[in-house]
Amino acid sequence: MKLVVADTTPINYLILIGEIEVLFKLFSKVVLPAHVHQVELHGLKTPKMVREWADNLPAWVEVMKPTRLEPSTLDLGEMEAIALARELNAPVLLDEREARTEAKKQGVLVIGTLGVLELGDERGLLNLPAAVAKLRATNARISSELLDGAVLRSLQRRGLS
Repeated sequence: MKLVVADTTPINYLILIGEIEVLFKLFSKVVLPAHVHQVELHGLKTPKMVREWADNLPAWVEVMKPTRLEPSTLDLGEMEAIALARELNAPVLLDEREARTEAKKQGVLVIGTLGVLELGDERGLLNLPAAVAKLRATNARISSELLDGAVLRSLQRRGLS
């Protein structure tokens, strides 16, 4: 069984753009750190549809707490996500630059929201240009250059560019 550990931000945006199911199709099991599930996905500023998803987790999502945390300047959700990825020998879904850098230093494979969308597009599970258009309509902090590059690669894969 393939699995992935997910931090808050990728889950948030995949829900907001209606593409959360691509995680199950790509990985079959998603592990959420306990802090991410209990605190961050239920925060006051968290969009209602994200809180509702977190209240009714699909069967392919499991909430876990790591057995050991390394001291870090990262927030607790990111620390737990990296620790769980190490413990489970799994990739981690992270978007924040500092957390991505730390995970890579610890030898963890990092995939961001855009990376998930590109994987889904490569496997015919979603339409990347449409997903990116929805992502641009959110407050996601992904550069236009990265988004444009992903769309161009998608169009090239389809022979449309």
